[in-house]
Amino acid sequence: MTVRRGSGVVLGTFDAERWWRPEDLATLPAAGSAEGVAESMDELLAGFCAPGDLLVTRRPVAPAVVEGLAACGITFTGHSVDADGTVESAVLADPSTRELLRAYGELRPYAVLPDTVRLDWTDGLPDGDVVAEVNSKTWSNELAVELGLPGTGTVVRSVEELTAAVDGTVVVKDPYGVSGRAMLEVGTPGVLRAVTRTLARQDRRIELLVQPKFDKRLDFSGHLEVFRDGRWEFLGVQGMNNRGFRHIGSAPASDELLALVERSGYVDVLGSVAKAVSAAGYWGPVGVDSMVLANGTVVPILEVNARRSLGLLALRLERRMPGFRLWQLDLRVAEGQGVEDVIGAVQGLDVVVLSGSGLAAPGGRVYLGLVCPSAEVGRLQDAVVAALAAAGLTPRGVVDAA
Repeated sequence: MTVRRGSGVVLGTFDAERWWRPEDLATLPAAGSAEGVAESMDELLAGFCAPGDLLVTRRPVAPAVVEGLAACGITFTGHSVDADGTVESAVLADPSTRELLRAYGELRPYAVLPDTVRLDWTDGLPDGDVVAEVNSKTWSNELAVELGLPGTGTVVRSVEELTAAVDGTVVVKDPYGVSGRAMLEVGTPGVLRAVTRTLARQDRRIELLVQPKFDKRLDFSGHLEVFRDGRWEFLGVQGMNNRGFRHIGSAPASDELLALVERSGYVDVLGSVAKAVSAAGYWGPVGVDSMVLANGTVVPILEVNARRSLGLLALRLERRMPGFRLWQLDLRVAEGQGVEDVIGAVQGLDVVVLSGSGLAAPGGRVYLGLVCPSAEVGRLQDAVVAALAAAGLTPRGVVDAA
């Protein structure tokens, strides 16, 4: 077999936290799974591909999406697997696909899961238990406390500790919650009682992070690459657009944000994060969710994500397409409509359709790239919404993508 040393395999399962989370942990009320949504997100990994890379997805990427990406210079070889669990587990179960992957010289996963480590033929990934540890919000908070940073919370391990830690309005987080899942605002005694009753009924181990509800000006994320020998590289920052606790888009950092980052010593904090994850035994991509408070205080570590992320994807695509903004959009569609209709509707606009191959009635989610100067974002977004509506595709919950 000829090994394609210049090319790599790009794959991954987006609800990585689900596979890192210990099975014996109690769950918060209404902490529903986003598994169905996560299953359709892996085609976004095309944005990390270089020409000649193999992109492995759970379902085939629609030809119209492939064609649109190629027009932007994003090309890859596609291969799909039928995965009920992780994409990696489906590959492990298929000898012919495993053989195909071994023709490539590098494995570049979205995240390192237990299945990813078992799949790795390159000896290029960190230990799975280490990866799970450094992705816990408990670990992130302990690091922030050790560094003496603002914005830290309290880790609680019993109903009694939770009750004592709730002072005013707080946010209670599962250590492996992500993008608004397993994260609750607790602001009244009634809500607190509902949470404690749910926890007490489960007879499971409790581990939760309690943080103040911050008076926030803006969210952002910092990105770095940590190498196996401990060296690290700062990749940049991205503005984040959140709806409630859920991430719905990323954008280039504003001049205001860049100035704050420079004045606050934020990059030095990222250096401390790199040193800590490296000491724990991790190497690879790291994203740090951060915040600027209304009074100008920078909260540099809300959580550490030792994996790839949508913010990193947007940062990479911004390098290819200056002005790029990532925008998540939920659509209602009629029977027989799909992503081809989305692509047709936005043709002629400065928009890249990044995902949505599985879009079908009654609706689903697509990710779009808006490519324009900051001053034109609102106009372009309005034009997209109008074009989709004219094609019979109804956006749900439209928000500002800036």
